Amino acid sequence: MNKIKQLFIVLTICIALAASAVLLYLLDPTFIPDAYRVSSMVIVVSWAFFITPSMLFGVQLARKYFEGKSPEYAFRDGVRIGVIAGLGGILVLSLLVSPITGILWYIHTVKEIAVSKKNKNRSSDNPDEKDIFDP
Repeated sequence: MNKIKQLFIVLTICIALAASAVLLYLLDPTFIPDAYRVSSMVIVVSWAFFITPSMLFGVQLARKYFEGKSPEYAFRDGVRIGVIAGLGGILVLSLLVSPITGILWYIHTVKEIAVSKKNKNRSSDNPDEKDIFDP
């Protein structure tokens, strides 16, 4: 998939999740804007915004880690991670680090888009390349 298209899709999903989190907080009739509730709203909205790119970043890391390894080795490492962290531990860890890994995913994706655009411009400006109008 095109990286720009992927970035726009993920950004749309993140904005929708964050907006729904804010809407749920503001529609609560018991919501009183004190420091505790506002800070919890900020944390939940940041989690809602960064959870999708965080999961994509984790999938990219897993693909890179398990790429080129035998299925037995990959299964053994996956079971080791599952036994040590467990499903609940992985969920809690993903919530704790989602703002950091989400920002890393955005930076990595924008960097890939910029590099691909630069390479595309460089290849089109290459004078060694034959043009259809060249004799």
